[in-house]
Amino acid sequence: MEANNQINKEYIVKNRDHLLPGPIGEFKSSVICILISLFFVLSIYFRNKSTNRNDPEVIKKRITRVFFSTIVSLVLLYFFIPNSDNKFYIFLQIIGIPTTFWDLINSIVPLSLTMVLFLGPMVMDTDFLNINYDLETLRDIIVGPLVEELVFRSVICPILFFGGFSQRYIIILSPFLFGFAHAHHIFQKGNYFINLIKVLVQVCFTSLFGMYSAFIFFRTGNILACFIVHSFCNIMGLPDFGGISDHENKKVVGTCFIIGLVGFIFGVLPITNPEYYGSIYNLIEAW
Repeated sequence: MEANNQINKEYIVKNRDHLLPGPIGEFKSSVICILISLFFVLSIYFRNKSTNRNDPEVIKKRITRVFFSTIVSLVLLYFFIPNSDNKFYIFLQIIGIPTTFWDLINSIVPLSLTMVLFLGPMVMDTDFLNINYDLETLRDIIVGPLVEELVFRSVICPILFFGGFSQRYIIILSPFLFGFAHAHHIFQKGNYFINLIKVLVQVCFTSLFGMYSAFIFFRTGNILACFIVHSFCNIMGLPDFGGISDHENKKVVGTCFIIGLVGFIFGVLPITNPEYYGSIYNLIEAW
């Protein structure tokens, strides 16, 4: 397996400009990624009679539809790759599927970095792992992070990368497609203006997270790591900075917020060192 992985990586490195048809180029790759994002969002609302996203029937239908749109997007990328004896394994390398035992172990490492960042919120709310096991949890912690990472990292990032964009450009700009995919929450029941404010905050937050997840994807070449981090962030939610002053141990909590941020800043590059993970994207375009 290790030998095949090395052969596949060498093939990808040598054929970057020919892994997509054309070569596809920056403009066409951008259009394709916009259409993939639209298809993903529209699949959520296709033939939905209810706008209540927490209705069990709505959740079940949306889960089915987003899985379908995700599979279609993955199949599209697969058929973009030229035929070869190792096409399927090259596809797995491109979308970041762990193929060795050490890839699986390394999938957990970026989570430790993210937990350092959330040190303050974890100390503030020690019951953060007290989760209700229901359909909403399945959607928010498993299905949502899984399909979003597969579409917006495993599919969109490689299409843009092999279309000619640099890793840094993709990390900065592609998350806005990810943020846009959450704008549909404005159509939920309730006051339109309040929903708009909530959506603007969510789009900003999800875009920032999208940058972080795309960063992890390119640095590690491991989509499972992105999924685990995404699930954890969904469990934690937005940090409650306003709650620090009201906490009974506000000095301890405030200190943990600062320690977490400083630890993250100093740890983000060494902990995501692409040479440690053997990321194919670093082999093609070194950091």
